[in-house]
Amino acid sequence: MAQAQGPDTAARKDSAIKVAVVQNGRYSHLLYTINSEPLTNATLKAVLRSYPKSAEELRKGRRQQRWALALLPIFVAATIVGGTQSDKQRYSPGSPFSKAPLPFSISLGAFFGAIVLATTNNHFGKAVEAYNSQFK
Repeated sequence: MAQAQGPDTAARKDSAIKVAVVQNGRYSHLLYTINSEPLTNATLKAVLRSYPKSAEELRKGRRQQRWALALLPIFVAATIVGGTQSDKQRYSPGSPFSKAPLPFSISLGAFFGAIVLATTNNHFGKAVEAYNSQFK
């Protein structure tokens, strides 16, 4: 019975990870290599998980992505609640925000928080730097 084999990381722990930019028409891609051999995503993650400092950075990145995704349902729910509350006061003077300030404030906070968390996630690059620090 043949078993599925994981990425071979034993032979790759002796060199730093290098990043090359590959142009493909209008688009560019990052190519990670060790000893001039291209790495697949699974192999790259396995190599990074083998070093404790880079593994910690990968965990931080996953945690930050989860928080960004967790804020999106809060944004949707708070927007619906705010819309419902302001709709019940349709004939009152003022803007929808002034009729339901708390739900709309929570909605805006969750929306911008998710954007900030998603766009500032640079833990993968930090994981590569942490892995490469052992070769300096």
